[in-house]
Amino acid sequence: MAGDGEQRPQQAAPGAARRPGWRQWQVDPDSLWPGFGVSPGQPVHPHADRRDLQQRQQGRRPPDRIRPRLTRDEIVDAAVAVADAEGAEALSMRRIAQVLRAGTMSLYWHVANKEHLLDLMRDMLMAEVEVPEPSGDWRADMRAIATSNRAMLRRHRWLMDFIGDRPSLGPNTLLSLERALATLAPLNLGPTVAFNILTAVNTYVVGAVLREVQEIKAQQAERAAGLDAGQESRERDAWRNQIAATGLFPNFVRFLDTGIDPDALETMDERFEFGLDCLLDGIATRISG
Repeated sequence: MAGDGEQRPQQAAPGAARRPGWRQWQVDPDSLWPGFGVSPGQPVHPHADRRDLQQRQQGRRPPDRIRPRLTRDEIVDAAVAVADAEGAEALSMRRIAQVLRAGTMSLYWHVANKEHLLDLMRDMLMAEVEVPEPSGDWRADMRAIATSNRAMLRRHRWLMDFIGDRPSLGPNTLLSLERALATLAPLNLGPTVAFNILTAVNTYVVGAVLREVQEIKAQQAERAAGLDAGQESRERDAWRNQIAATGLFPNFVRFLDTGIDPDALETMDERFEFGLDCLLDGIATRISG
């Protein structure tokens, strides 16, 4: 149980979008997960026997068992709040149970393990990425998607720790992909080309945010170390003179002499927009040919 004085993480991220209302389409979102691995639609209590599982699938509670009042959405929300407030390393079933003031084993009625929970968390956050209705201007639509995706990743920086893991192809991810592909439909591209465009834009966003997160961490480390600005400037000038003396790096030295900080927090948006423009220009040239 969490102590009375314990500060519980907030469970609503600023800027979070409303979750899709799946009932309006009369679709069970659990049925949309791929049929491999652990499906979030399956009952997952580790001690449930086959008969229990069958009864749960039929919507009946097994006899002599009391189902906890927690919902899976509450568990996922709490897990995201923990990760936002304390980092990915703090994620554990025990910590989430503390936040929910519940027993750790009660979570296993809804999630099989930590990996399963991470799939649910990542898919839930895809609902925060705003995909516009097709406007007829595919570049504007791609820009809006990229900007919203970047904002989501910046709100939940712990997600970057899981880049490279297997994709979470849950219902919110599928809906986001479907809507994004719809913005490219007026171009009459082949499915592979359209998907490659989405992949290129998403890869750029992820790479840009990864760099931005590194920059933010570096700035925080410098502040924590209490580095003197004057001393830091003198050390930078000494390093500049040292590499200039080799004669091997004239272009880099010329850049250093501009005094521009390539990692400045105040130029992050400008740099992101520049790179995105270059990417979209290249895509436009490619598909026009």
